[in-house]
Amino acid sequence: MRQMLLLVENAVLLLCGLVAGWILVTFLPGSVLPPIAITVVIAAGGRLLFNGTFWPAGIGFVVAGIAGAGFYLADAVTSLGG
Repeated sequence: MRQMLLLVENAVLLLCGLVAGWILVTFLPGSVLPPIAITVVIAAGGRLLFNGTFWPAGIGFVVAGIAGAGFYLADAVTSLGG
């Protein structure tokens, strides 16, 4: 039962990290704020991950930051084309 509780807790923290990081990265307007938000989300996720306190949330933050950076770069590249 203890293992199941830890699994559920880690899954919830991972989901919270993903959602919070994605909201922070996605809903900022302008062209300067998203890269700053991506950097902050990845740094905060790394801190949570390597500090060992809320490592599932840290993984969620890092994944959301990297995904946001990928989408931001893809948007920037496609907007250059035309």
